[in-house]
Amino acid sequence: MNRIKPIHVLLHLFLVVAVVRGADVRTCSLTVDVDPPGPTISPYLYGQFIEHLGRCIRDGIWAEKLRDRKFLLEPGKTWQVLKPEGAAFEAFHDPAGAYAGNHCMAMELREPSATPCGIVQTNIILTAGKEYSGYIVLASLRGPAKVEVCLRWGENEDMSQSAIISVPDSRYKKVPFRFRAGATTDAGKLSVRMSEPGLVWLGCVSLMPADSKDGMRADTLALIRKLAPPITRWPGGNFVSGYNWKDGIGERDRRPPRWERAWNDVEDNDFGVDDFLRFCEVVGTEPYIAVNTGLGSAADAADEVEYVTGSPQSRWGAVRAQNGRRAPYKVTWWGVGNEMYGDWQLGHVSVERYAARHNAFVAAMKARNPAIKVIAVGSPGRWNDVILPQCAANMDLLSAHHYSERKLRVPLSPSEAAEYERNFENWSGDVAAGIRRLVSDFRQRLDKGDDNVKKVRLAIDEWGIVRDWNSAPDGMGVGAFEHYYMLGDAIAAARALHEILRSSDVVAMANWAQTVNVIATIKTRGDHAVLDPVGHVLAAYKPGVTGAIVPVTISDQAKIDAVAAWNPKHNRLALGLINYSADISYGMNIQFGGSRQTRVLSASQINGPSLDATNVPGKPELVTTRSLNLSKTLDEPVPLPPHSITVLELECR
Repeated sequence: MNRIKPIHVLLHLFLVVAVVRGADVRTCSLTVDVDPPGPTISPYLYGQFIEHLGRCIRDGIWAEKLRDRKFLLEPGKTWQVLKPEGAAFEAFHDPAGAYAGNHCMAMELREPSATPCGIVQTNIILTAGKEYSGYIVLASLRGPAKVEVCLRWGENEDMSQSAIISVPDSRYKKVPFRFRAGATTDAGKLSVRMSEPGLVWLGCVSLMPADSKDGMRADTLALIRKLAPPITRWPGGNFVSGYNWKDGIGERDRRPPRWERAWNDVEDNDFGVDDFLRFCEVVGTEPYIAVNTGLGSAADAADEVEYVTGSPQSRWGAVRAQNGRRAPYKVTWWGVGNEMYGDWQLGHVSVERYAARHNAFVAAMKARNPAIKVIAVGSPGRWNDVILPQCAANMDLLSAHHYSERKLRVPLSPSEAAEYERNFENWSGDVAAGIRRLVSDFRQRLDKGDDNVKKVRLAIDEWGIVRDWNSAPDGMGVGAFEHYYMLGDAIAAARALHEILRSSDVVAMANWAQTVNVIATIKTRGDHAVLDPVGHVLAAYKPGVTGAIVPVTISDQAKIDAVAAWNPKHNRLALGLINYSADISYGMNIQFGGSRQTRVLSASQINGPSLDATNVPGKPELVTTRSLNLSKTLDEPVPLPPHSITVLELECR
């Protein structure tokens, strides 16, 4: 391969002849030298993380509209009882009819009722004109019975659709139904009712948008494809430390529902390991599976590795084949636990005990598949003091997590917005500073470690921004930790991404936490989904900012955070330029020394009307990515307005 000659790129940031909200205007320069190129950027730095928490998976990725569809909780909780005054009716759990888990929902009507009796779930978000398909699994214990399934979008009788279902006998029967909502509402209801005497068992019920794909939301899948994450971590997070993966395989309706102890919620187990791996195939992401080292066992983790990657002749590979997937899945990356250093983690123990636990888990897992790669639980401080020396031989990557707290609730009040703008330049670097601390700690350990330690690299497999650690949603949110990101958060995230990219010599993986709804890059509400401001950042950088990191020098103290990546195979230079000032405008002239010809391949810019601008599902996007109409030879200035993120991809020959 021919050696690439040095390219010296002088970027003169100059006066833009434009009025930008009274912005100050300054001039500076930026220099990039691509020879010699620096460390190669791992493709895994643009990863994502999904967890069974709030509406990240349920009603975020997974299309199910109903909560507790297998009736884990007693009547009166998720499912309310419809019992007119004086009616001889009861809804109760009946272990004799257990269908999924330890019981079913039973409805007993002892005498005819002029007003139907049954159960109802409320607060279902419906969209006018949209079709919803579903089914119910039920049986009748006292001869043939009729049950009405009704979807309602208003209080008037004509604001609903019903399906009358005949139930012949005590054998469970799965009956489909389909409705079209006549109006948009946040207060939709689905009821299951009866008017004639009988005893009916309900095994489960389901309701999804009719356009769902393999049980997943079509709109969410489309946006995840825009993010194009190279790798996605699942199922947790704190969730994994109480999760039994065996609950999530086999016939979906028969999988037992559980009370999930990490986040105190119902887990229907509809989205198990096969479903996650199908999700990965659909969106084109590589799977990264974390195993339960909290309340789980090494034997269970080994069984999971065998179920996923084993031959169909192996014990658990045969179970996988019986469940519909004969060929082994290709899963290389396995996380051994999650945040086991924290006392909030189910199964937390001292670091000395956990080091032995980690090694035992890895030995059991690699006995089933020695080719897997392992990510260990890490944390700066004493935890890493013990884990790295004792476990480095049994890991490929060491995990690290960082979240920055914004404190302010979206939407901001006028006074909060003003304060946020005043302090923004400092806040915009907070997430990056947290990443820098993780990397600095890890570098010191590499320098002092033995050969086993020196081969380990860092996986920042949870990083992001939280409003605070109160799970209550922001004003537009619905479920736990639905914190909405603003344009300012996108700039802070972009600066942190720059820090990760600049640390490519030691950081091999990074996963934004999380993908949908929960502190997420995509937000959904009802049947609408939108790319969050942070999502715009990751979608803009992932396609072009690849190759090798090259150093960037900025003069004149410009409030610009820049990163450059050189791809010698394709002679392409990518530039990420963040103007993190709230009120200073820059412009850019690009000049190249030598005889190389330069051509603009793509230019995009992320911005919005203000730092507190956000995107809400079902409403026009305020923070957007637009293409810049630049001269192909860059003989005209590139505008960098306040609070903007610009990504350029250039061909240099």
